[in-house]
Order: sequence, then C-alpha cells, then structure tokens
Amino acid sequence: MAATSALQDYDAWIHSHPTVAADLEARIIDFLDDAGLTFDRVSVRIKDRTSFARKLSNEAYPDYHSFTDAHDVIGVRVITFHSTEIPQLKEALSDLFKVVRVIDKAAETAREGRFGYASQHLIVSAKDEPWAAEKGASPKYIEIQLRTVLQHAWAEFEHDVRYKNLEHPDSSAPEVQRAFTLAAGLIELADEQFDKIAAIIDTPGEAVEGTLDAASLPRVLSSIVGEKYPASRVEYYRYAIDMLAAHDISTVAQLRDLLAPKRLKALRKAMKYPYYPGQVRLIDDMLLFAYGREHIRKTVHIGDNAQSRPGRLGHRWQQLGQKTG
Repeated sequence: MAATSALQDYDAWIHSHPTVAADLEARIIDFLDDAGLTFDRVSVRIKDRTSFARKLSNEAYPDYHSFTDAHDVIGVRVITFHSTEIPQLKEALSDLFKVVRVIDKAAETAREGRFGYASQHLIVSAKDEPWAAEKGASPKYIEIQLRTVLQHAWAEFEHDVRYKNLEHPDSSAPEVQRAFTLAAGLIELADEQFDKIAAIIDTPGEAVEGTLDAASLPRVLSSIVGEKYPASRVEYYRYAIDMLAAHDISTVAQLRDLLAPKRLKALRKAMKYPYYPGQVRLIDDMLLFAYGREHIRKTVHIGDNAQSRPGRLGHRWQQLGQKTG
C-alpha cells in the first residue's frame, strides 16, 4: 500500500514538474560560474520510475518508505577535473543549499581497505526550492554527487555493466570483480597524479612585471593574493582581462595596487564570503568595490551570461552597502 502511494506521488509530481531538472541544472551552473570556481560539468537527473519502484521494495533502503523522504529522487552530479577542486565546490554548494548529511564514499572505501566507488555525496534540503511551498507530496531532499572525471567514468561504466546486467551469469564473476578493482586502483593513482600536476601548475611564481594577459593571469593572481583563492575556469580569464581593461588596468603593477592587502581585507569584511571565491570572481568583486556603479555600467555586457549578470552585480552592490572602498 505504501509503495503504491509513493508511486502515485512520484507520477503526480513528475507530471507537474517537467522542467525541474533543466531548471535546477541551470541554477547550479550559474551559481558556480558566478563563484568563479572550476568544474567540468553539472548534470541533473530525475530517478526513473523503474529504479524508484525497485528501491521501494528493497529493505536495504529504509528511507524509501515514501516519495517525499527518498533522498535521491533528484540527483545532481558535479564533475571536476581533479580531486583538489572538490572541497572548494563543496563549500560553495553548502552556501547555496542547507546540507543535511555528507557521505564520503571515498573514505568508506578506503576504510574497508579496497578500491572502488569514490565520490562525495551531499544530501541537501529542498525546503527552499520553488516546489516546496506547493500542495501535495514533493521531494524533501536533493542528492549532490561530487567526483572527478575519472571517478565518474569508472562509476558510470560499473553501473552500466554490473547493475544493468544483474541476471547475466558473468556479471559477478571473480575475473570481472578483479578487473573492476584493478581499474579502480589505476584511476585512484591517476587522480593522484592529476592532483600533483595541478599543484605544480598552481604554485605561485614571481609575477613578471608588464602587461596583463589571460594566459598568465592565474599565476599572477596567485602570486598577489595567494593560493586560498582557487583558479577559475580557463576560458573566464579573458573576461577578467576585459573587466580590468574597462577601468584602464592593464599591467601587473596596477593589478597589485587594486588587490592591495588592506583593500582585500576590507572587501572580505564587506562581502562576508562564506567560502573563498575563484580568482575571476575576486577581480569582479574588487572592481565593484573600487568603482561601484561605474563598474556595473562598463562591464554589464561582459561574460557568457549577460542576462543574469545585471542582477548578480546589483545584488553584490547591495551586499557592499552601495559603497566603494
């Protein structure tokens, strides 16, 4: 009876919210882009009816006694290039959503002394989502998975081969299990090497005085403000150059003056950042702090999301108390 009711609630909600996945995906991408953080891609999926029904009848999933309490009807995947980006994204997403629970699958796997599924899961509250105020049953939670591109490839392949072929006689054969374990070990090793490469590239060097350009800007910024402010997506540094140029800032010396420690401290105090923003977001905010409405007027067209930029800049200007520093 409970399963029937849960499926009816599922059907009714899915029918009433045909664009929920696309809408949530667009909002998360826009938020992470605005934060200036690096990621590969974001995808949102709604659990299909067959999978939902299968979990309802499985005692291994005690939270699946109703549609509203199932934690992963709405699933978000945030894919990163390397694992050192995951903590930054987790901090940012914890500002966008109220986190109810964190599940560290990588730590669980390591504690068991094996290789395998490695991902960070955030179970977040959906109480602030548009559908929460509507009548009728709706999901209380959203599950967000954070993993690297390599972890994602392994997880997708394992799920496709192992869980979609449970009745195949060879799907759980020892040689198949061993091959999956070996592949997981190689992926963990590859991820470690990617982390080392990223650490070498992101290590601040001496800022070469001269004209600013998009290629050298990440390292220049690291040398000026340190490594706490993570690198942004590569393609966004040309936007930063355009924003700086709008205020006639074109040299390393001018950028150093803009990001002087005293001014940086004042910006952090004014913005009350819950996490360290990415480098491009930091430049954008500092220019807004320094030039106020002039920055909005001169740069409102810059970026790949000109529709939402005016609202974002206006909101930040309000956070700054409409005062320059």
